[in-house]
Amino acid sequence: MDDSQALRRAGWAGIASVVLLAGAVALTASVGVDAPGMSDADILRRLNDDTRQAAAGIGLPLLSAGVALLLWFAVGLRQILDRLSGGDLLTHAIVPAAALFGGLMITGVSLDVATAFSAWSAEFTPDPDVARVLGTASVVVALTGLVGGAVVVAVTARIGQRTRTLPRWAIWTSYAVALLCLSGFWTAGTGSVAFGLWLIGAAIALLRKA
Repeated sequence: MDDSQALRRAGWAGIASVVLLAGAVALTASVGVDAPGMSDADILRRLNDDTRQAAAGIGLPLLSAGVALLLWFAVGLRQILDRLSGGDLLTHAIVPAAALFGGLMITGVSLDVATAFSAWSAEFTPDPDVARVLGTASVVVALTGLVGGAVVVAVTARIGQRTRTLPRWAIWTSYAVALLCLSGFWTAGTGSVAFGLWLIGAAIALLRKA
């Protein structure tokens, strides 16, 4: 496989990862408890809903697949940045940062659906307060993972700025996205959306480069 074909596949992997991650979050959120103010009755109804439990069961494998594709894309992005920069050491942060994002996202979602999965067992009685605590913890963990996304975006922007391979608007937009990712916990998930859109743009750029 030549470099052009490998980069093209990495670009498509990046686009597919965004689709899978978004779908996985939508499926698992249906059973999770991300609003502590929800009534006990509503929480128990969500946790014991077979359809929601099944959706979460589908969502977790999709999430893992999305993270795997994201790492594939990160490898291709690092290869391009390494080539453009002449071996800048900053590029070595790309793949670990993507792994940090993916790992914390999987952990956060798993915490959110843990109570619902436990409810499948006849030996476990769901506790609304436990679900609230795990749901809140899941949000904190998952949004903390956006730090990894911020590193991916900032490194790409910095190398694009130093090598003058990115237009000025793309560089400063990327820095803004990195700041949103760093403040994701305080911006009600806006950083997640911004990072997803940035990934699609970067993947398209990678396809064009290939």
